[in-house]
Order: sequence, then structure tokens, then C-alpha cells
Amino acid sequence: MSAERYLSWNERLIVEFARDKVDSGNWSADDALDRSAEENKRDLPQGLATPGHDIFVGHSDGEEVGVLWLFTDPGLTTSETMIYDIEIAEQHRGKGFGRELLTAAERWCAGHGIGVLKLHVFANNIAAGNLYESAGFEATNINMAKVIT
Repeated sequence: MSAERYLSWNERLIVEFARDKVDSGNWSADDALDRSAEENKRDLPQGLATPGHDIFVGHSDGEEVGVLWLFTDPGLTTSETMIYDIEIAEQHRGKGFGRELLTAAERWCAGHGIGVLKLHVFANNIAAGNLYESAGFEATNINMAKVIT
């Protein structure tokens, strides 16, 4: 990812993450954007140069189709990488590009000696959950909630 592309992606990422947190019931809409920006600042304090973070742009026929953000914690003794973000541009969804980015992440991990690839999916994102399950990902933790009235 270029530095110029990073700026626009990061701005949109903050907004979309805030929306996902509100939609999933994790955060209040009142402060979601501020909280998202704060988390983003903690995760990527040096932008693209932040150690352990690798951000890629997927292309097809010369056109950008999606983005893949991987994080490999340099402080862990185990070899695992977390998919922090995988997104496909709306006009390219349903064409197999999400699966291709997952495969690219697996190849990247294999090439870097990483034995485990992890990700998080919001429970209300059924399409993404189905894709990840069909790609061989298994649930390792499940958070549940009940609203008390």
C-alpha cells in the first residue's frame, strides 16, 4: 500500500470500524468515532511503518478490488498472524476476491514461517462468517451478550 492510499484507507477504516462496533452493539453511537480513532492510533502509531503490520492492496486487471491488513505481534513467542482487516470494494463483492485475499494471507504466512492465521468477525456479518468457515477457519472464542431490560 502506498502512503497516499494509506491516508484514504485509514480515514475510511476509522469510520467503518466505528459503525461496525455500533451495529454489533459494542459501542454507543455518541462516542464511537472518537473511540475508533483512538484504537486506530494505538494500533498504527507509525502508520504503514508500524512494526508487525503489513497492509496490502489487492488488484485484478489493474483495478483495486480490496485491502488486506495483517498483524504479526513481534512480542509473541508463537508464530501467528491476525487478519485485522480484509475488505472488498462493494462493486467487487461476490466475485471470489475475498477468498483470494484469504489465500494470499495464507501464502504470506507460509512464506514467513507463520503457523496460525487468525481473524475476528462480528456476529452480525453473516456473509463474512460463512466465507471464513468455508475457507477452513474455526471458532476459537465466542462472546455472547444478553440485553437486560
